[in-house]
Amino acid sequence: MFEAKGRGIRFDQIQELADRIARPPHNWTVDLIWNSYLSIGIEYRGHTETRNRHAATDLISLLRLEAGVDNALVPYSDQVEARYANWLLRQEQAGATFTETQRWWLDRMMRIIASSAGIDADDLDNAPFDERGGIDGALRDLGDNAGDLIEELNRELAA
Repeated sequence: MFEAKGRGIRFDQIQELADRIARPPHNWTVDLIWNSYLSIGIEYRGHTETRNRHAATDLISLLRLEAGVDNALVPYSDQVEARYANWLLRQEQAGATFTETQRWWLDRMMRIIASSAGIDADDLDNAPFDERGGIDGALRDLGDNAGDLIEELNRELAA
């Protein structure tokens, strides 16, 4: 049976934080806070196209910077993509191989994690996964360890 344990922080919690800081008296947005850090000379490391385009999940990057976990501004989606590339490399070095179909699932799971700070089994019944059978398709294409893969991707990519 397919079962993936819950992820640590959920997108609705991040969105709630974004909504709270956007309220008066401050009316802050992720863009405003991000650009404020850039204006005081905080180093930016990320893709050029994401330098001035921010999502609610970038609050995670700002919190990591403020907590001293990171020493530069890196968009959350860029961090997830880099962690995914490293995860795939480690899998390859350990002898794991993924079919084109399995990579389709993994690549899209990574994109969901990048935009939502995690993924769970319920996400597999939504686009783009529903076009390949949702949870049943994941089980068919990824095998019985589909739940374990989701847990591992959440742990490794959403850190």
